[in-house]
Amino acid sequence: MIRNSIRNKLILFLLAATILPLCTSIVVTYLVTEQKVMRETIQTNSNLIYQGKTNLVNYLEGIKQASLLVYNDTSFFTVIEEGATTYNSRGEIVRGLQSIANTIKEIHQAYLYIKKTDKAYLYTKGSLNPRSEGESKYIPDIGKGDLRFEATHPSHTYGIQSVNVLPSSIVFTLHRSILNALTMEELGSISLDVNIGFINSISDQLYAQGEELYVLDGTGTVVYGSKPVLRGKKLDEPWVTELLARTDANGSYAWSDSAFKGIHIYERIQESYVNWTIVKRIPNELLYQHARQLTFANAMILLGFMVIVIVGTVYVSFRFTAPIKKLLGYIGKIQTGNMEVDIHVKSNDEFGILAHRFRIMMQTINQLITKEYKLEIANKTNQLKALQAQINPHFLYNALQSIGTLALQQEGPKVYTLLSSLARMMRYAMNTNETLVPLKREVDHVRSYLELQLQRFASELDVDYQVEDQAAVMLVPKMILQPLVENYFKHGFDTRVQAGRIAISARCDATGSLVLNVADNGRSVSEEQLDALRRKLKHPADGIGDGDSIGLQNVLARLKLYYEDGVQMILENRGPLGGFQVTLRIPGKRKEEDEP
Repeated sequence: MIRNSIRNKLILFLLAATILPLCTSIVVTYLVTEQKVMRETIQTNSNLIYQGKTNLVNYLEGIKQASLLVYNDTSFFTVIEEGATTYNSRGEIVRGLQSIANTIKEIHQAYLYIKKTDKAYLYTKGSLNPRSEGESKYIPDIGKGDLRFEATHPSHTYGIQSVNVLPSSIVFTLHRSILNALTMEELGSISLDVNIGFINSISDQLYAQGEELYVLDGTGTVVYGSKPVLRGKKLDEPWVTELLARTDANGSYAWSDSAFKGIHIYERIQESYVNWTIVKRIPNELLYQHARQLTFANAMILLGFMVIVIVGTVYVSFRFTAPIKKLLGYIGKIQTGNMEVDIHVKSNDEFGILAHRFRIMMQTINQLITKEYKLEIANKTNQLKALQAQINPHFLYNALQSIGTLALQQEGPKVYTLLSSLARMMRYAMNTNETLVPLKREVDHVRSYLELQLQRFASELDVDYQVEDQAAVMLVPKMILQPLVENYFKHGFDTRVQAGRIAISARCDATGSLVLNVADNGRSVSEEQLDALRRKLKHPADGIGDGDSIGLQNVLARLKLYYEDGVQMILENRGPLGGFQVTLRIPGKRKEEDEP
């Protein structure tokens, strides 16, 4: 449909010229926006997480400073150093722990362990609870340093039966070793359980709905998680392993698995006392939401323009090609033979000019066809009558002489037969209203002619007819067979040499053409004469003909009038009877019958 239609090609070209750039623009815009959004998102969230990190570090530093009050309170430190052996020791411990707890309002409880006397105290809400005999002893594992933050976990009583038992709460704990500043002897430890409320308030501001935020310690345990159920638990997932394996202080990386597809943006809190990582997980759906919304808006705008462009393209294409379609319709009517088609194309552009010129051309062609058609009819009629009139009349004289001779011999029935043959011949030849007749009638005419000739030559002439039924019904111009037969009596017949023989055959070949053959046993023609005769026959329409070849020229000229170059006349020496033969090959249809 596209290859054979200018309209479809034009529509396809215009649509491609508009849709491809628009679609390319949408795709490029989306890709560029996507990359830009990713860079901006990473930068924005990195700054946000860094600010959150700063707030957390400041907060942890405050807790750290609160734990240093052990050293600033001389009385309290002395009690710890001496092992809390005096009566007033309990009051100093209450006062010291209370002072520490009041510095940070999120401190849930404080636990003091004195190594010298192996005593332990739990301070909760103004109540001091010492470890009793038989209760399990809790000594925090601080590690190589003197300070460590324990990740989020449910609060507990450190193995001490408290009078004012507080409800369990999610806390993180600072563990600090208490050392002698001079000897660096370990005197004990203090543990501060801190509610994660402040960490929650900071972390909650670092992510939006649909995103995930985690604060993980160095083992992958969740200090803070956007999913509360995960707080205090260790995450053993591939993305956590990937995160903890990275050595840089901050950065981002893409991640894709069955559970999550997106990017991770992280910032590490690397202090001497804490190794936490803040990581934010942003799924692709949320990351590229803005880009998709922007692309969707652009796509809707472009789609609107595209609809307008498509409608305009189709309209322009139909408007441009409609005159061509009309001209094709007019040409189709002309092909059916209607040469009087009135061409109407109302347009002032090139198509209108083309239609106007085409209309003028058809009018001129009609006039020329009418003129040439009338001339051709007149010429054919005149030539046909002239050719028919040139049949040599000498046969008529010979025939009459034969009839007269026979009459002298008083053979009355035979005279009647010969007169009937002559009458049939003259009636057939003089009827100019018929120009085309079945081949059978032409053969019958030759039979009458040869009956008269047989009377002249009696047993000295033998005639053989072989006409197929299919060939007998084919239409041929009148008077084409007799001149070929008559040519034998004019040029080839010689009773002094041998008895005369003529063979007349007609058949249809595989193409439907009529093959008409007249062969005799008369004198042959020299090759020079034969070549000269063939040259004359190449232009049978140049004149009526003269000389000895008038019969052949007349026959070929008349056939050319009906069949033009489709007819063939073949002249040969030494035919099947040993003399001369003429072969006519006549198409099964005339020229005008082949035209639609």
